[in-house]
Amino acid sequence: MSAKDEPFDVPAAERSLRAMQADLRRRLDRFTATPERGSAVGFGKRVGDGTIEAADRLNQIGIGGQLESRLELVDRALEKVGDGSYGVCDACGNPINPRRLRAAPESTVCVTCPLPRS
Repeated sequence: MSAKDEPFDVPAAERSLRAMQADLRRRLDRFTATPERGSAVGFGKRVGDGTIEAADRLNQIGIGGQLESRLELVDRALEKVGDGSYGVCDACGNPINPRRLRAAPESTVCVTCPLPRS
C-alpha cells in the first residue's frame, strides 16, 4: 500500500493545525504587544543614525505579515475540518493529495491550483 492509498488521519491533522494556530498566535502577539515604557527607539540627528533599528522594524513588519498569512491558511484549514470539507481543494473541488496534507496540513488547495488571494 503506497502512502497515497493510506487513509488520511484527519484528527491528527486537526491536532497539528491547532498546535500551529496556537504557535502562530503566540508569535504574532509578540509583534502586536505594546512596547514597554522607555523602550522606544529614537533616531539620531545624523544621517545613518537609527538605520539598523529602522531596517529591523521593516524586517519585523514583513515577518508579521507572513505570520498573519500563514495563520489565515491554518484558520481556513480548521474551518474545513469543522465543515467536513478538509482535503478538498477550495479552487477546483478535487481531492488534495494526502502526501501534501501530511507535509503541509494547512493546505486548502491542490498543487495545480493557485492559492486564493485575500
